[in-house]
Amino acid sequence: ATGVSANQWQALERALGDLSQTFQARYPHGPQYLQRLQALQAAQQVLLGQDATDGESAKTRSLTGEQLKQLDDIVRQFEQLKQEALLANPLLDFDRLLLIRRGEGNLGLPANWQSNSCLPITGFDNQLAVLSPIRPDGKLTTLFQPDGGRFVGDVDLHFDAQRMLFSMPGANGRWQVFELHVDGSGLRELPLIHEPDVDNYDACYLPDGRILFTSTAPFVGVPCVYGSSHVTNSYLLDHDGSIRQLTVDQEHNWCPTVLNNGRVLYLRWEYTDLPHSNSRILFHMNPDGTGQMEYYGSNSFFTNSFFYARPVPDHPTKVVGVATGHHGMQRSGRLLILDPALGRHEADGVVQEIPGWGKQVQPIIKDNLADGVWPQFLHPYPLSEKYFLVSAKPTPQSPWGIYLVDVFDNMLRLCEEPGYAMFEPVPLRKPVQPPVIADKVDRDRQDALVYLNDIYAGGGLGGIPRGAV
Repeated sequence: ATGVSANQWQALERALGDLSQTFQARYPHGPQYLQRLQALQAAQQVLLGQDATDGESAKTRSLTGEQLKQLDDIVRQFEQLKQEALLANPLLDFDRLLLIRRGEGNLGLPANWQSNSCLPITGFDNQLAVLSPIRPDGKLTTLFQPDGGRFVGDVDLHFDAQRMLFSMPGANGRWQVFELHVDGSGLRELPLIHEPDVDNYDACYLPDGRILFTSTAPFVGVPCVYGSSHVTNSYLLDHDGSIRQLTVDQEHNWCPTVLNNGRVLYLRWEYTDLPHSNSRILFHMNPDGTGQMEYYGSNSFFTNSFFYARPVPDHPTKVVGVATGHHGMQRSGRLLILDPALGRHEADGVVQEIPGWGKQVQPIIKDNLADGVWPQFLHPYPLSEKYFLVSAKPTPQSPWGIYLVDVFDNMLRLCEEPGYAMFEPVPLRKPVQPPVIADKVDRDRQDALVYLNDIYAGGGLGGIPRGAV
């Protein structure tokens, strides 16, 4: 009998202190929560015969049946306090949470060298659902369920919080992008590249009302699987219905989203002349496709992949995402906070892993980077630089659920259902709209400005005679 672990006491105490200090009058019961926590901890220490300073190393004596019941009651009260205190977080100031509910028989997670077009177009038991209120006993209702067992996912909420984009196979049997109002009405398929062998998906709204999406229209395939994984590049759907290709990459563009400064963040896989198992690099660009450059990870072997990255609210550079490998776990992995202002190579810019309070993240070079690591994470949605909604699978036996997690190592389950996976949590409220970046492309011009760097500058070609490369 061990009761509540030292790590659990400390994690909740850290969060209570932070919430009280950060929100003050908006978190009025913080002192009372802390007093209840300390009283429970003292009661457990007395019951187990622990010295308050000994922590987890304290010896425990054999307990009677009655004492075991008392210990179970302390654990139950701790969990109740944890739920009450963490759900009182003022950042949870919304009543409805959008999510994907998908049967465990087909999770719809492509391999880390694939995109949606490698998935079957039918055979899914999934819905767009809404959890309300945001708590474990909240009610889950279906907002939209596709017919024919089609996939639904890649949700992006408009800045007005009245409509959303998502990916789903269309009437022509290829992947398409659809728009839906948040009340479940107004379903429409966007007029994208409708050709018999082109797939379009994974779209996001831009601050000026245009839409960026990814498409297999370049007709490029991943070399090591003989072209069977069709590569997506990024495209822009303009107000007038015209479409323009933004990226010209040999490999995939994944997970586009808008940064707080109005630029577009995406994951770009490079393949040629590189160890391609470790060369998925966070990139960013202007919404018109100009200014494409590294955000994090160029010339690095860690992380192999960083899927589902999103910007942290009210911070100029921090992002949160899922670090995973090349083979092994499909899309899921370790939850990391990155800040390129601290460094862009290996683990130099890793602020923290969750859970992992006080631990330095090591830049492990490993193909299956996330295999055997628990909890596993998907689809983080940051509420601040300390608190996050995320899809998580705490143990190999656990179902995928929606959790509230924080940098202090607390994990609070909000939604879980045996036999189903809960993915893509998105608060149904207006997000902060980033600024509009004016287009820099002059479509009437036929020339371009090309920048050439001196490749001999820096340490990359140290010792190589100039002119040899």
